[in-house]
Amino acid sequence: MTLADLEERLRSAGVADYLYVTDGGLGSGECYGIEPVPGGWSIYYSERGRKSPLESHATEDAACRAFLRHLGQAVP
Repeated sequence: MTLADLEERLRSAGVADYLYVTDGGLGSGECYGIEPVPGGWSIYYSERGRKSPLESHATEDAACRAFLRHLGQAVP
């Protein structure tokens, strides 16, 4: 799964944009994020203008699948 696939799946499932960011940003409040980092990918939770790392993965596919698990309540 690529980041583009992930974004399409989230849009198709009707997941609200404010629940996640896929550009490495902080979002508009409390949300989950995913971003490429040196050596792989990082999944984090953003709140109060700070990123709290949750997981790191070597591949985009593994990171996107893990990201979906974090958003599991929002993705049917």
